[in-house]
Amino acid sequence: MEIFVTSLGTSWAGSTAVIDKQALKKNLAWLKERSKTDKAIAVVKANFYGHGAIEAARTLESDVEQFAVATIDEAIQLRRGGIELPILVLGVPHKNASAVYKEYDLTASVSQLNHFELLEDGTEFHVVIDTGMRRLGIFPSQLDKLKKKLNEEDSRLVCRGVFSHYATAEDPGSDFVHLQNERFQQVRASLPIDLDFHMSNSPAVIHYDIDHFDAIRVGIGLTGYAPGRVQTDSLEPILTWQTELVQVRPISKGDTVSYEGSWRAPEDGYLGTLPVGYADGVSRMLSNRLEVRIDDKYYSQVGNVTMDYTMIFLRDNKLKEGSKVDLIGGGGWRADRWAREAGTITHEIICGLSERVRREYR
Repeated sequence: MEIFVTSLGTSWAGSTAVIDKQALKKNLAWLKERSKTDKAIAVVKANFYGHGAIEAARTLESDVEQFAVATIDEAIQLRRGGIELPILVLGVPHKNASAVYKEYDLTASVSQLNHFELLEDGTEFHVVIDTGMRRLGIFPSQLDKLKKKLNEEDSRLVCRGVFSHYATAEDPGSDFVHLQNERFQQVRASLPIDLDFHMSNSPAVIHYDIDHFDAIRVGIGLTGYAPGRVQTDSLEPILTWQTELVQVRPISKGDTVSYEGSWRAPEDGYLGTLPVGYADGVSRMLSNRLEVRIDDKYYSQVGNVTMDYTMIFLRDNKLKEGSKVDLIGGGGWRADRWAREAGTITHEIICGLSERVRREYR
C-alpha cells in the first residue's frame, strides 16, 4: 500500500487523519454515474475541505476535466504541486492579481460586467449567473448586456463556460431548486452552445433528478458526505481521525474538569487526556457533548475543550497511556454527527482540521 504523509516535520504530531484515496475515486465515480454526466469539476478549495488539496487533485486528475478553488493562492498551490489540468478560480477577480491568471494559466470567474476590464488579454474565464443564490453573479435580466459584452471581448478574452449555484439543494424537497434550474436552462438557451454549462453541486446531484447540464461541480460529496441532514449510503467518508491517550489519572467524585468547571465527576474513576483541542479541530461547541471510541467502547468527553487538550471520562477503566482513540470515523462518530452535536454543518467540522493534524494518504 502506497502511503503519502504530510506533517510539520515532527515524528509525532499528536493526531493523524488518514485519507482513503480509493474511496475518494469511488465517490467521484458514483456522483458521475448518479448525474448521468461524463464531465466533472472537482472543487478542492479550503485545502480540499481540510483533506489536502494537492494529494486529492493528484488522485483525481485522470478522472475530472478541471479543478475549482476559491482563491488565486489556492490555485497557485495546485500549480506548484504539479497539477496541470485547468483550474477555475471561483472568487471575484481583483485588479492587482490580473496578471496572475495568465502567469499560472488560471481560469477566472466573471461575476459582474465590469470584471471584463480587470482581465489581461488572452485570459480564459467562466461567466457566473445569479439564478437565486444572491451572492455573486450576473442577473438573467442582464443577459442582453452580457451577450453584447461577450461579443465585444471575443477577440481579447476566451470564454470557456457559464455556471450558477444552488441555494437550497441540501433540502431534498426544495421547489426553489427546480426554479433555479429552469432559470439556468433559459440562460443556456440564450448563450452560445459551445460553452460548458455547470450548476449542480454535490447536494443537487445526490438529491435531485434534474438537468445537470454539461458537467457537475462537486466538492463535499467527494469527501463522502452529503450537505444537510439527509445522508446517503452510496458515499463513503474518506477521512478517519485518530489520536491517543497521553495521560490517565484518577479523578474523585465531585472533582471539576477544565476551564470554568463545566463538568463534575459523578463518581470516582479515571480521566484521560487527549493531545488535541480546538486549535486542532475539536470544536469547543462539542464540550460535554462529544463521544470518542477506544477499544470498541465509547467514552464521554468532559469539561470544556481547550486549545491543545481534550479530556474524557474513562469511568472505572484505567486504560493504558498510548491507547488509540477514534475521533472521527474508524468506529468513532462521523463528521456529520460532530456537526449535529455542535450545531453546525459538516463542512465546518472537516475544514476545521488544522495543520497540526498529520495527514496520511493511503
